[in-house]
Amino acid sequence: MAGDKDVEVIVGASSVERAKNVVIAKSIVIGNEATRLAVPVKRPSDEKEHTHQWKLYLRPYNQENLTRFVRKVQFKLHDSYDNHTRVVEQPPFEITETGWGEFEVQLRIYFVDSNEKPVTTFHYLRLFEQPTTAKSGNTVVNDYYDEIVFREPTMVMYKILTDESAVKKHDPKLWVTDFSHVYKRTSEVFKGLREELNDEINDLRESLKLAHQKIEKYRREMENADSNPSTPGVTFSIS
Repeated sequence: MAGDKDVEVIVGASSVERAKNVVIAKSIVIGNEATRLAVPVKRPSDEKEHTHQWKLYLRPYNQENLTRFVRKVQFKLHDSYDNHTRVVEQPPFEITETGWGEFEVQLRIYFVDSNEKPVTTFHYLRLFEQPTTAKSGNTVVNDYYDEIVFREPTMVMYKILTDESAVKKHDPKLWVTDFSHVYKRTSEVFKGLREELNDEINDLRESLKLAHQKIEKYRREMENADSNPSTPGVTFSIS
């Protein structure tokens, strides 16, 4: 752990001490698991039968206790759910529900130091198997690696975030998703998109170059026409 003397301290507008020019990233996993119910259930608040049970979660990527820096997590579900805004203040930071459809969930993460602004992110809750999901038995797993980035954190948060004494490295055996494979696959997709975008940019650049050449050609022709005026000859015939 770095001592306070190793980092320059600045005082913000709210008189809170912050670590100047310091950026710290904490690795997390956001996702959901979903299993089809043997017998669908009916909820009074929903016209359709619920076909799946799902679990939505925020978990540490490495082996550590999130409560060291996370105070609570707010999950905002689809409006069709009773009490669709759920707040979890103790680990595990997850909620379990039943449903029949897929939807986007908003997660808002609050930190132990209230001087750090909450972070908002989103997750698409999957019930059905997709090329991007994993599977464990009858359970569909849709989760992904992400990072919470602290830029010039408060000194309170700095001390917490730089203390690695209670953090163990990521253990792939504890997860269904192979995050290294997902990272590689995602990198390949982005590489392909980058190459495709570069090709389109080059095509556009060439088109702009040709257009500029035509404009210059017309401009020179107009300048030549203005500098060399000519009057058409007129012939009068008097009978």
